[in-house]
Amino acid sequence: MLREAGYSVYRFGYEGILQNFAQKGLPRMKARTVPAEKIRSMPDFIVMNKDGDVFFIEVKYRNNGEEDQYFKEWLRKAVKYWPEAKILLLHPYEPCFQISTIFDYAKTGKLYPLERDKFLKVSKKLVADYGDLISRYLR
Repeated sequence: MLREAGYSVYRFGYEGILQNFAQKGLPRMKARTVPAEKIRSMPDFIVMNKDGDVFFIEVKYRNNGEEDQYFKEWLRKAVKYWPEAKILLLHPYEPCFQISTIFDYAKTGKLYPLERDKFLKVSKKLVADYGDLISRYLR
C-alpha cells in the first residue's frame, strides 16, 4: 500500500536482523542488554518519500483491538528506544489502518485513521482498497 502511495519501503526490523544472525550461525544475543533490547524493538520498516524524508514504521495486527501482554512489553521498549517511529495498527474492522507515533500512542492510547496522517500521505481510496483486503482475508 505504501509503495502504491509513492513511498520506498525497506525491511528493517528484528526479524530481518535475526534472519541474518541465523544464516551466519552467530550466537544468540544476550537478554536485557540495551543493544539487544534496541534490536528486539526495532520498527519493521523504513519508509522514504520522494523528498528523502524517512520514517520508521512498526506494523501490528490486532484481530479484536485488545492489547495483550506481549504488545504492552513491546510498547514499553519501543517508546524508550524508538519514540519517533510510527505504529501502524491493522485490524479487520473500520478503520482498518490506524496510525500514531509510538511516543504519542504510549502517552495517550490514541490512534487515528491512516488517511489523516500529516506525514504519510495515503489516499482514502488506497486505504479503502487495502482495508477491503484486510477485512476479507484476516477476519
